[in-house]
Amino acid sequence: MADIGYFEAWRMWLDGRSTLGNDMFGLPMLWWGRTGKIAAFVSGMTILLDIAGPERLASFADWLHALIQALWSRALVYSFSVGALVLAFGWVAIWDIVWSIDIPVPGLNALKGIVVIALLCLAPLAMAGAVLLIDKACAKLPAVFAHPRVVHIRVVAAVLLIVGFHFDLLAS
Repeated sequence: MADIGYFEAWRMWLDGRSTLGNDMFGLPMLWWGRTGKIAAFVSGMTILLDIAGPERLASFADWLHALIQALWSRALVYSFSVGALVLAFGWVAIWDIVWSIDIPVPGLNALKGIVVIALLCLAPLAMAGAVLLIDKACAKLPAVFAHPRVVHIRVVAAVLLIVGFHFDLLAS
């Protein structure tokens, strides 16, 4: 892979040649493109949240919180029946994946059962933590977009959209 400069990458792109397979500043062009896609997505979501406004965001956060509370209370009731079914399917899936991996070191194959049990125990906790994190983040969003300095968020989002699209285009 050749290490090309910024203007060399633009020359290649303008000539109709792909920049993929080259590095720019030590980073493969594929990753410049992926970083650009992520930056454009984050900025686009920020712009859409700003368009929605603090009132709609607050309304959505209240609705989501009520939904999570309702599901949380029902989850305790249904946890044994549904939880047993989910754990059974999860057990089969994880068991199949873990046992299909052949570890070449003798003795480590015995640890596969412990890995399966640990994954089955940690997965529900991770899902519950993710739901609670999303709930808290959605509750904070209206305050962020109601702040007097929200213009800074708009400017950063616009610049991020332009820069992200630019690197995505350059890596195509």
